Amino acid sequence: MACAFGLPELANHNPFIRDLDEMGYQVDFVGAHLVIYGLPYLDSRGNLQYGDWASPVDLNQAVIAPPSNHQAWWRGTRPHDASHRELRLGGGAHALVITADFTADFSFSFKLTEDGQMRAYRSFEEKVQTYLDAITAPALAAYPDAKRHRGITIKAAEQSSPLRYPDTMSARYQMNDVSSLLRGKKAAIVGLGGTGSYILDFIARTHLERIALFDDDKVHVHTIFRIPGFIPNAIEGLKVEALARQYDQWHAGIEAVPERVTMDNIERLREFDFVFVSVDDGPARKLIVDWLSTEGIPYVDCGMGLDRSAVGLSGFIRITGTDRRAFESNVGTARLPVENAKINEYRKQGQIAELNALNAVMAVIRFKQHFKMLDRVSESTWHIFDTAALEIDSEGISE
Repeated sequence: MACAFGLPELANHNPFIRDLDEMGYQVDFVGAHLVIYGLPYLDSRGNLQYGDWASPVDLNQAVIAPPSNHQAWWRGTRPHDASHRELRLGGGAHALVITADFTADFSFSFKLTEDGQMRAYRSFEEKVQTYLDAITAPALAAYPDAKRHRGITIKAAEQSSPLRYPDTMSARYQMNDVSSLLRGKKAAIVGLGGTGSYILDFIARTHLERIALFDDDKVHVHTIFRIPGFIPNAIEGLKVEALARQYDQWHAGIEAVPERVTMDNIERLREFDFVFVSVDDGPARKLIVDWLSTEGIPYVDCGMGLDRSAVGLSGFIRITGTDRRAFESNVGTARLPVENAKINEYRKQGQIAELNALNAVMAVIRFKQHFKMLDRVSESTWHIFDTAALEIDSEGISE
């Protein structure tokens, strides 16, 4: 039957259509047919190809009824299995004009059997999933990297952002204006240990134009325990290169800079709109934060301390920043230490990834406050979280 609405309304009344769209399939509803573009399949020679599947839709107003037949349509060559045998999908060569831009090459009539008897599809969702599995399974087995979610790439490109995945949640909840505040901005992370790597994990999911990673250290076994997730074959390589390679899957603007920031190269930080400082060396911290605050480049400095108590480990997590006042009022104190602490439990490589992650959370919240993405009601230049008391202390300065 003809209808006057398109995919959004169809998805609104049929959750499985919305699921297909949100999983990244390129789905459309045109000419009274549901169309799924870019499905991977094997041709007669076992080569990977991509084709488009279409099925007529039986509608009860906007709700898709169980299909009245097994028939579907296909644009592409005939799909085959890994042994170069044609898949048993029924049908045959049959041109069908669905729209002016879509002419199918084949019809399919893939019938289900149960207890030796043919049966109808119980739902349109079952029909879609049955065809998808049958057509794509041989290709995905032969080519594990084959892409069946072409909609992800298309929608990501449409948002004009380095993000490789479309920011659908911001759009759905009318928050594009908030997420877009980081467009065109460039951030640097100096120090890619436990905290710095979690900072990357969080900000790689934003529309930042560029994220530069500064660190000259290698990945050791203890590093693997402190960074998010798991990066295969990372040990012995440079931290920034392993992390840049991993997070390039999220964000196209990540740059690995395998250098320790010193007075010789600190000018490289001038091009950034914000700098995260997550180094564990006091003199280096002083050099970087002093220079950034003098040059008017906003920053947040991260740190933590960890010691044994009577019942385990006890410590604190802090952030300090983001301007010259923050530097001058805190430098040389526990809020912005410029000397290296005595060997403590943190330096003994305790497995405290949750504290690194929390330190990064605090830093990224402060970063987003700076760009007005999150509200801020205090002008405090520092915040310290006590792990034993589960309390955050700050200057207590209110606007």
